[in-house]
Amino acid sequence: MQLKLTRRQFGQLAIFSTTIAAVGAVINQTLAQESNKDPVILGIKTGLRDNNAPTNLDSDIIDPFEESQITEPSALQPLIVESLNVRTQEIQTLLTTAPILETCERLSGFASINGKLIAAASYTCTRKKKDKKVRLIDLYSLESVNLSGLKNNEDLYQLMRLANGSLGGLVGKDKGKGFSRIVTIDLNTGQITDRKKVPEQKRVTAVAESSGGSLYGINTDKLGEIALSQIGDKQSKQLKYRGMSMNDGCDGLVWTPSNELYALLAFRYESPKYLHRINRSTGEMERIQGFDVAKIALE
Repeated sequence: MQLKLTRRQFGQLAIFSTTIAAVGAVINQTLAQESNKDPVILGIKTGLRDNNAPTNLDSDIIDPFEESQITEPSALQPLIVESLNVRTQEIQTLLTTAPILETCERLSGFASINGKLIAAASYTCTRKKKDKKVRLIDLYSLESVNLSGLKNNEDLYQLMRLANGSLGGLVGKDKGKGFSRIVTIDLNTGQITDRKKVPEQKRVTAVAESSGGSLYGINTDKLGEIALSQIGDKQSKQLKYRGMSMNDGCDGLVWTPSNELYALLAFRYESPKYLHRINRSTGEMERIQGFDVAKIALE
C-alpha cells in the first residue's frame, strides 16, 4: 500500500519533522550542558552577628560581615550558605540569613530541594524525651516546621535529596546504638515515612542515593575509623587518604549526576574538614579543598 500525500500535507509533515528535530536538539544540548556542568557542593554553617548590625533582608546574597562586627554570641544566630566549585575550588558565600538558630539548637541536616534550601536544627538543651524536637527551616522564607514521627531517643543525622527529587533523611538513636533508618520527609508537614532500615551492626552517619537508586552509607567503628558500603551489603571499603585510614566522623555525603561520591571529613583534630572525592572501588580518596562548614548538600 502506497501512502499518497498532497503538497500541503507534505509541507505540514516537513514542518512537524523539523520542529521535532529542533526540540530534540535543544533537549540534547540541555542535557549535555547539565552533564558537563562543574559539580558545585553547598555547605552550611552558623555565624555570629552583632544584633545592631544592618541585615539586608531583601537580597539573597549578602557580603560577609567584617571582623569588627563580630561581638558576643546573641540568643539567635544567622546561618551562612557557601558554595564550592569542585573544578575551580572557588568558594563563594551565597546566603546569610537573619538570626534564626536558637542557642540550644545544632545543625543536624542540610539539603537543596526544588530550588529551596532546607536546614534541620535539633534542640539539645533538654533530657526530657517529650521536649526533644527537630525543625526544618526554609532558609529563604525562614518558615519552619517540626519533624513528626521520631521515636524516643531518636535524632536526625542528615538530610538528603533522594533520586526522585524528594527530601529524605537519616534517622538514628541519639547515642548511636540500634537500628538507623532512611526516611522520606514531607516538606509541608514534617511527617517522616520509613523507606529502608540500616543494619544494626553498622553505625551509619551519612547516606547518599545515586540517580539509579543505589544507596551508599559511611559507617564508623568503635575506634572512629570510617568505611563506605552499599546499604544492605556486609562488605565495606575502609576510607583512606594517602594510604592513611580516616578516623573522624563524616558530616555529609553527596552523589553527583556524573556518578561521583563526595564526602566532608577530616582526620581527628584536623580543622577545617575537607571535601573529598571517593573511589568506591578502593576506598581511596582525593582531597579537593578545605571547606569550613557543618553540613554539605548537592546544588
